[in-house]
Amino acid sequence: MVDIKGLDKARVLKALYDHSHVQGLGFMHAAEEGAVTVESCAKLLEKYTQYDYLHGRVLKVDLSGDEFDERLYDRDCGEGAAQRAVDSVRAEQEGSGDAAKGADGEKKELSMEEKAELSRVTIIKILEILEELPPDVGATTCTILKTMLPGQSMGGLVGLMMGGPFAPPMGWPTGTGPRGRFG
Repeated sequence: MVDIKGLDKARVLKALYDHSHVQGLGFMHAAEEGAVTVESCAKLLEKYTQYDYLHGRVLKVDLSGDEFDERLYDRDCGEGAAQRAVDSVRAEQEGSGDAAKGADGEKKELSMEEKAELSRVTIIKILEILEELPPDVGATTCTILKTMLPGQSMGGLVGLMMGGPFAPPMGWPTGTGPRGRFG
């Protein structure tokens, strides 16, 4: 359980949102950049305390009490992700700065190792989902992803025309699952 006693729950919800990611078809419900604010979270908390998703980002938390079960959040966002999100709020609220801010007073980002691990876990989850699909649905999904992913030369229609980063494996499913490639 993650302790949130004494913390502004709107800030906790915002931090959990910020530390999460779009999952599944959640991209269809994504909020515009900057649309999720502490103020908008406070308004949401007036009505709801339990969140599966917020604007397409996976949360799986119940903020009705002074603590919440982090297991589902961490399952989808990475081990310890819920605690890191809450720690950033606690550090900001207490003004300690050490846990959430660097020497220059700016918020710290995830370390390269944490980003690499989060990327690895995300890729594995995406590939596992794609491998569960019938081959024709998997190929269609990959094509749709190619047209939607940003990037210099691999996203949008350019990525689609150039083969992009998500060409589906031939003869899906095969013995070369995601754990063999990334695990």
